[in-house]
Amino acid sequence: MASIFERWRLASKPSVINITVKGDASTQVLNMKAKELYQTQDNLQAVVNFLANSIAQLPLKVYTRNGETERERDRTSAAALLLWRPNKDQTSFEFIRALAVEYFVFGSVFVWVLPDADSESGYQLRIVPTEWLQDYGNESGTYAPESIRICTHNGGDAFDVPRKEFVQFRTYSAGSPGGYISPISALRQTLTEQVEAGRFRRQLWKSSGRFNAQIIRPRDVAPWTDEQRKKFATAFREMWSGAGSKAGGIPIMEDGMEIKPYSTSWKEAEWSQSVIFTREAVAAAYGVNPSLIWHSNTQTYASARDNARALYADCLGPVLQMLQQRINAFLLPMVGATPETYVEFDLNEKLKGSFEERASILQTSVGAPWLTRNEARADMNLPPVDGGDELITPLNVTEGGQASASDSAPDAYSYPGVDNQAKKLEPCGCKACKETQEFRVKARSDKEDDEKVTQVLTAFFERQAKSVLPKIGANTEDFWNAERWDKELAEDLEPVLTEIADKHGIETAKTLGSDYNTEVTRNYIKTASTKRAQKINQNTLKKITEDLEEEEPDTAHVFETRENTADVLGRSAAGSLAAFGLMEATHQAIEDGAPRVVGRVIEKEWVTGANARPSHASMNGERVPIDATFSNGQNWPGEDLGDPSESCGCNCTTEVVITGG
Repeated sequence: MASIFERWRLASKPSVINITVKGDASTQVLNMKAKELYQTQDNLQAVVNFLANSIAQLPLKVYTRNGETERERDRTSAAALLLWRPNKDQTSFEFIRALAVEYFVFGSVFVWVLPDADSESGYQLRIVPTEWLQDYGNESGTYAPESIRICTHNGGDAFDVPRKEFVQFRTYSAGSPGGYISPISALRQTLTEQVEAGRFRRQLWKSSGRFNAQIIRPRDVAPWTDEQRKKFATAFREMWSGAGSKAGGIPIMEDGMEIKPYSTSWKEAEWSQSVIFTREAVAAAYGVNPSLIWHSNTQTYASARDNARALYADCLGPVLQMLQQRINAFLLPMVGATPETYVEFDLNEKLKGSFEERASILQTSVGAPWLTRNEARADMNLPPVDGGDELITPLNVTEGGQASASDSAPDAYSYPGVDNQAKKLEPCGCKACKETQEFRVKARSDKEDDEKVTQVLTAFFERQAKSVLPKIGANTEDFWNAERWDKELAEDLEPVLTEIADKHGIETAKTLGSDYNTEVTRNYIKTASTKRAQKINQNTLKKITEDLEEEEPDTAHVFETRENTADVLGRSAAGSLAAFGLMEATHQAIEDGAPRVVGRVIEKEWVTGANARPSHASMNGERVPIDATFSNGQNWPGEDLGDPSESCGCNCTTEVVITGG
């Protein structure tokens, strides 16, 4: 009996595979099967390729679990070597990508596990193309096929592969637990319309002239015979339409004939809109945001970043989990892996595209520098240097001190929000100075705060544009309703800003050993939301007015610019309310006689943000009593009730400085 490897070579020998596939016809569109649809429909292929590439990009690593908290990377076992080099023809990336394409197109894919004495692992993995399958061994209604039958044309014999030699990755088909279903089945109507529209357009370009027109022949000329009419039509098409020798030129008419252009209202004229609809439908069937694949005019940097994050969390997360579990449960035991061995996709690979995020996450997690110089040089493919294997700890970061080398967090009393290791003021070395302590309470809006406000502003600008632009296009004088826009934006902002203020106020109160009364802040936040909404809308109206005074106004671009700056405005608003929460909680702690503030000097200090305006840059480090205003008249950076010229777009922060004790 031939070996499994020889049977595989026999099965794959023909250069052309033409198999009658057993299965349901739910994926057929106009006699086109799933394979043909994937090969010919650009939107479907774009989505499938994008998802397959996104999965294949993630390294599939093998680990050995030692206890509950320890794991070791496995690079030498049969499983690790097999997944690194699945077969002699494919890399790991190519194999995973091919597996994903089959899975997303057909809804099922079989991986054949073959012994191979010539490989390092002793095995090889081969994907069985779905169109090679002639039959399943699950007619009795089992939950999984007991065997698969593979057959080629050219008179080849069909042969069965038992269940112990393959692993199936599949979707679930409702009401048929032993079957599967392709996502394409839900797209039959959409793809049918797209294929028909494409055929019509090809026929139109092939058979018609290159412009919409009709030929009119006067009534008072001698009528044509059928033969003359046919001869003229044939000659005209051969010369002036499709691939004619004079296509695109201007034909010369006889007998007083005229060419008159006309316009149509056919549905095919809306072809571009149908393409967008098809893209959205295909993306929806695969659970992916279409703006990740196709550019959208309404997309901003913030939304693109959020969509990219959601790709691996919401869209591909379930698929990755399924692949991991099927490999761990079925494939690894087939190649002799121990129960402690498991595989996992390395999602950190995606973070390499954003070095700042990756470095920030790791540095914040460990609370200190986390690479030696030689480790960093190795990551940059540079040779090691002498003395580079020691981990350098800056003087301002000590054991139990700041949470990271970037000076990001906890306090002297292990409370979040206060600078840790209460600083010793030792200007002269005397006993009085040594006994004086200082610690700081910070309230800086985080990324989540900023993004919440950014999303509110982006949605508002989009809604505002849809209302204002048509009125401007129609030359309507009262295109702007200030009362409406101020009210709507204030109502949108208030709940988000309330949440941010409460969050930082409660955190500060906890740091100071006090309680935070959120109810007394509601009037201020409501007023602040209204003031900020008015400032934002006034600025938008100003830019629209300036644009309309131009020779060639482009008001749509004004709104695009406003959407693109929503993240800047969001950071400013979030930072202002975080600072308000800090100030309010500190005042409440003083009034309540909290132990961490009683008998101490309470001040606040201005901390300049990145790319600050010159007046704010000069204020960096300015310290005033907690109840006083800073030199620019503001109680804290970005104060909504203050001077708009000082608060708009401000990304500075403030810190409460507590001294004495």
